Amino acid sequence: AGAGSGKTRVIVEKIAHLIATGRYPAKRIAAITFTNKSAKEMRERVAKRIRGDGADGLTICTFHALGLKFLQIEHAAAGLKRGFSIFDSDDAAAQIKDLMHGAKPDAIEDAKNLI
Repeated sequence: AGAGSGKTRVIVEKIAHLIATGRYPAKRIAAITFTNKSAKEMRERVAKRIRGDGADGLTICTFHALGLKFLQIEHAAAGLKRGFSIFDSDDAAAQIKDLMHGAKPDAIEDAKNLI
């Protein structure tokens, strides 16, 4: 459905209904979005719709954030250390630059190209 068709409104109302009727506690509900912007918008709308602590434990996030949450919980099963970090390309470049402080600029560019 296109922008402005009411997708977010319908999902927010469904979440509010499930919580208000006691059918599901907020901690058992997850709303997964594609963008951080839409997750933020949905969280804000749910907060306005459900006052007080009714939305405590509700998960509204992106697919990427949900995947990260699973990895943080099951880090050992994924072969990761507790407290691992995920870098985007800018983070990785900054880390390499810090590690190669004093190295020749060409070496830094070569290292960036390896990522």
